Order: sequence, then C-alpha cells, then structure tokens
Amino acid sequence: MKWPRLLDRLSTWLALNVVSAILVSLVTTMTITHFAGVWAKPSLGSAGLLDQAVGITKAVDATPAAERASLTERLSSPAFNTHWYARREQLPLPLRTAKRRPLSSPIWGRVARLLGRPRIAILGADPDDKDTLPASASSDYAIAIQLSDQSWVSFDTHDRSWGIGRTDKFLLTSLLVLFVTGSMTAIASRRLARPMQQLAKAAEDFGSSSRVASLRLDGPLEIREVAAAFNAMQDRIQQLLDSRTTMLVAISHDLRAPLTRMRMRGEFIEDAEQQQKLFRDVDDMRAMIESSLTFFRLDGQQEALVSLDLGELLHTVVDDFRDLGASVQWNLPTTRVVYHGRPIALKRAVTNLIDNAVKYGNSASVKLEQDRESVVIMIDDQGPGIPPALIPKLFEPFFRGEPSRNRATGGFGLGLASALQIIRSHHGELTIENLRPHGLRARITLKHRS
Repeated sequence: MKWPRLLDRLSTWLALNVVSAILVSLVTTMTITHFAGVWAKPSLGSAGLLDQAVGITKAVDATPAAERASLTERLSSPAFNTHWYARREQLPLPLRTAKRRPLSSPIWGRVARLLGRPRIAILGADPDDKDTLPASASSDYAIAIQLSDQSWVSFDTHDRSWGIGRTDKFLLTSLLVLFVTGSMTAIASRRLARPMQQLAKAAEDFGSSSRVASLRLDGPLEIREVAAAFNAMQDRIQQLLDSRTTMLVAISHDLRAPLTRMRMRGEFIEDAEQQQKLFRDVDDMRAMIESSLTFFRLDGQQEALVSLDLGELLHTVVDDFRDLGASVQWNLPTTRVVYHGRPIALKRAVTNLIDNAVKYGNSASVKLEQDRESVVIMIDDQGPGIPPALIPKLFEPFFRGEPSRNRATGGFGLGLASALQIIRSHHGELTIENLRPHGLRARITLKHRS
C-alpha cells in the first residue's frame, strides 16, 4: 500500500486528528505557562514559600545537629523540599552562588524579625534573577537560611508556577487540555461528519424520490468509495425506472391504434347491447393505461417546490367534488397554512383520498390541522371500514379492497399507491385507520421543511 493512500484512510485520519489535538493542547499549555508574565511565575516573596520556611527554620534551629538531617527529611512535603547542610559549600546550585538577600527589603526584613535574628543570612534563588544564576542552574524557587550555629536549612520547590498550588494547577491544566482537545476534535470531526450526513440525507431522499443529486466525493477514502457506490447505484436504479417508463409509454402508444380500430369497428355491430359492452371495455382499457402511466411516470416528483396555502388547495378540491354532487364536508382553519411542496401532486393525492371516501363511504369529511413541526390532513368517511389485516395491502399497486374490477364501484387500485408515493416524496406519512363505530380515516402528516 502506498504511503499517500495510507494517509487517506479513515483510521489514519482519525489517529492524526487525535495526535494533532494532543500536540496543540500541549503547545498551548506550554505557551501560556511561558508567556503568562508575573501571574504565571510570581516572585520569590509572593510564591507562598517564606511563611512556611520561617516556622520550619525555628524548629530545625532548636533541634540538635545530629537530628537535623532526618528532621528536615520528615518535614518535606509534596509542595516543597527541605534539607539541612552543615556548610554553605554543600548547598546545591543555584543557592551556592546566590547573593544574600538584603534585610532592608520589607519581605526579607520581615523574615528576620519573625526569626528574632536581625543579622541573619538569607540566600534566595528566583527564576527572574537570571543575572545571579549560572547557566547550569535550574529555575526553581529556592531559599537558604543560616542557623545560629552557621549551618544552613534550605527550601526549594518547582511547583509554584502560575502562582497556584498543585491541585489547582492540575485542574486548570486538565480543563485547558480538555477544552483545546475538544475544540480540535470538534473542528476535525466536521470534515468526517459532513459527508456522512450528506450520505444519510441522500439515502433518505432517494427512498422517497427517484431523482436525487449525485453526492460530492469528499472526505476520507472509505467515505468517498461509499459515496461513489451510492451514486452508481442511484444511476443504475434511475436507468431501470426510466426504461420502465419508456417501455410503458411505448406500449400505451402502440395500444392506442388497435383500441381506436376496435372502437371504429364496433360502430358496425348491429347489436346495441354488445356494442355498448365493447365500447365500455375499450374505455376501461384506455383508462387503465392512462392510470398506469400517471403512476409510473412519477410526475409529481418532477414538479418544482413552491410555497402554497394548503387551506386554499383543499378548499378547491372540496368545491370540485361538491360541484359533482358529492357529499363532502370540510373543517379548515381560518388562518393560512403555508407549506413548501408540489401543489399539483398534493392536489392529486388529496383528490384520490377524497374520491375513495366518497365511493366507499358515501361521504367525506376533510380536516386540516397544524403545529410548529407538521401539518395534518384527515379525510374521514362513513363506510363500513376495512379488515385490519388488509390495511397494509391497500397501498400496493393494483390492489382493491372491493374485489370486483367494475369501475362503477372502484378504480384500478392505483389511487392509494399513487397518493402514498406523492406523500413520501414530500417526506411525509400516509396512514389508514378504522374509526369507531364505523368509517375509515386517511391521515396525511407533512413535516415543515427547514
């Protein structure tokens, strides 16, 4: 496997993101520690070490020389180290080369007064005193106080950076690392999440519509391969759908000529009853062909999306049925219900549902409701209902709840299938349920588009 291809892998990309986030957090922490000024590295007098040193110095000075080394070891703590030295030459760097602190200073004069020795010798090593420290010296805080017998007790600590204690510094550093790492991870993850979200959205759209824009090949190699496979699958399925529609259009075109000849020859049939039966069969075949073409062409999904008033659309459909003498009641809100959709397709879906309610339930009642998230259209009838086991089959093409194929009592079984297809193309839901004590309800739920 070539190295550039390895870097393009999802696993390598994630590992690099994690390492980059850790490195950035470490660099950020070191930068803040180094450049935070006086607050980051307080002076020796304000580092919190002197007050503790005074009390320990008194205790060590009152202890016999033979026991001072062990005493100072016991008095050491995680915050600072304590040592006893018999001579100054034994002091470690940088204390060995440090200058004596002037007792005229308020800080060091206070130490001398607390110890009760106005001429006490005090050595101090401060990270800010670079001119007094050799190049090999560390930058830790350290002081040495001369005892009454000319021996020395020293105190040093490297845990006073940032001017805070160990626990607070650990918490602050941890929060900083978490913040920087989280920020880096969130920013880096967007590059991974965006193509995955686009793929999920395209798959959802493709499930409700046959035509979806091809995905951009973006992101790590594995995601680009999935997107390319999805685009190829979508193209193949679309070609199959287009071939099916083209075939049906060709068949319908070829059938029109013989149907026309059959009707013309029927004019010569002297038996009026047989002539009417033949004409009725020809008309049924024409209607079946047109219904099938309307269903398979998916015309509603090619229509542009526009903002429309659903109340006005339903009012128009209800008026059309009333003009034909159908019993259709409606309960529509007085306020406008604006929805972003395909008006011709939605009108066809609602018309199919109301037509079923009128045919099988003798009447229809249309109700429109909305909330912040969705719009609900309910179409009820007063019919006998349908066995629950048959409800899922109602949406299958060419299935009819009424078993006869008489167009006077029903269509060709494409009304509900077509309505479901249109509603799904709007990312909505269409359900059928029985009402009590009788009747059937078709419920359309359309979510507002963001």
